[in-house]
Amino acid sequence: MITSWETIFIMVIGFIGFFSGIIVYFKAPKKKVNQIFTFFTLSVLIWILGAFFSEIPKNLKFSLILSRITYLGVLLAATFLFYFSFYFPKETILEKKWKYLTAGITIIFFLLTFFSNLVIKGIILQSWGFNLEFGNLYYPFIVYCIFLVIVAIRKFLKNFKISSPLERLQLRYLLLGIIIFVAASIIVNVIIRAVIGSDIYYRFGNYSAIFLVVFTAFAITRYHLFEIRLILTEILVGAIGIILLIQVITAETLGRRIFSSIILILFSIFGYLLIKTTLEEIRRRQEIEKLSEQIKIANIRLESALKALEKLDKAKTEFLSIASHQLRTPLTAIKGYLSMIQEGIYGRFSEEFNEILNKIYLSNTRLIDLVNSLLDISRIEMGRMEFKFEEIQIGKIIESIIEELSIQAKQKNLYLKFEKPKRPLPKIRADESKIRQVILNLIDNAIRYTEKGGVTIKVKNLISAIQISVRDTGIGLTPKEVESLFGMYARGKGMSIFPEGAGLGLYVARKLLEAHLGRIWAESAGKNKGSTFYVDLPVR
Repeated sequence: MITSWETIFIMVIGFIGFFSGIIVYFKAPKKKVNQIFTFFTLSVLIWILGAFFSEIPKNLKFSLILSRITYLGVLLAATFLFYFSFYFPKETILEKKWKYLTAGITIIFFLLTFFSNLVIKGIILQSWGFNLEFGNLYYPFIVYCIFLVIVAIRKFLKNFKISSPLERLQLRYLLLGIIIFVAASIIVNVIIRAVIGSDIYYRFGNYSAIFLVVFTAFAITRYHLFEIRLILTEILVGAIGIILLIQVITAETLGRRIFSSIILILFSIFGYLLIKTTLEEIRRRQEIEKLSEQIKIANIRLESALKALEKLDKAKTEFLSIASHQLRTPLTAIKGYLSMIQEGIYGRFSEEFNEILNKIYLSNTRLIDLVNSLLDISRIEMGRMEFKFEEIQIGKIIESIIEELSIQAKQKNLYLKFEKPKRPLPKIRADESKIRQVILNLIDNAIRYTEKGGVTIKVKNLISAIQISVRDTGIGLTPKEVESLFGMYARGKGMSIFPEGAGLGLYVARKLLEAHLGRIWAESAGKNKGSTFYVDLPVR
């Protein structure tokens, strides 16, 4: 027997489901996804309402017809859910052979269910209602419907992985409602019925449709499934407007008519603003979602490009390392032979020839320095640079460098002086050869790019660090040159005085100092006003 609360319950499910389907359809009648969802919703309603109304009439033939209509609803719901999974949230390809095969099998089962006894044979009266008597094709019918549902759920889960965050939320609630409804229907209407041989509990399977309706309605209203929010707002405003208009027409007195008219006008204004605001909000959200999707695609492309760039950078570094190693051996051999020739081991030559040998020797030395810089860069970038940290005295290192470069300074008539601090400097922990390379590079550059005056080296004890400054009276630097000076291959525009430089020395110096937790920077008052390079090394 059907109770009053069951009647109300079914009517609520029917009302929500019907209007959800109809509103979705009228939102975009030409879109297949909207059409299929509407048919799916209406098929579920045929299923639920058919089962409900089949118990009301006392005419068994009519109850049999309604029961068959109920199973038609089951068949159509499974079929439209299958198709719907290929259109939501994004349309994907469903091969024609599967589309036509599914449609053909559904039509065959449709005809056999309604016009024959092969699926639903008859009705057997019971004290609580009636049992259905099934035909030979009942279980193939059920297996086919379950198969379609499983394929649809599997497709939804596959779509979930490639969907946007908003689409995932929509799919999550839609899937939850479908899975609960389908699972409850299979358990109650198929498994339990087969075990006990009775349809006494079938209503509980049908009542689980509330989960499908509620979760779908939630996805529609909360997460903008099918962009339905605007239509719901328009329907609400229109319905209230009609009620207010009826009140104006049916008002008994002039005063009430005027009052109702004022309320109608005000409501129309605010209703228009509400619809306009809702429309603007939807448009903004669509733009944000579109922008978010574009950013997501751009990030994927950027990530792919970065990985490719990392591979290229690694290949470049490895090439530099291999090429540098291969170049250094013959260059060192050439330098050795040139040195022996200059020393007269292979005989005496004219002064003119000796000058040429000296130029070759200097060019070879510059090539070796370049190769060594490239090797340093490749080791640094590959993390293979080895350091030997020990206690060193900066003052002694500077003195040895000045002694080495003093001849070069005298050849250009430049002074090269070291202003020693009044108090002894503390020892610092560092790699002596690396720090010597940095200071030598700075003083050597200062001499090369200075034509008049000279170079002054100072050392200060800043307690927490030792600061070394190399000040020259040379060509100076622009602010833009100062900013980019310590990058790879960076050279100032006025470096024509020493065109052989490759712009690697300061980059290597910066990297070596970073490994010592130190820093390097430059200052200059401008072109032809000299430059000062500073190095800070921490006292540890």
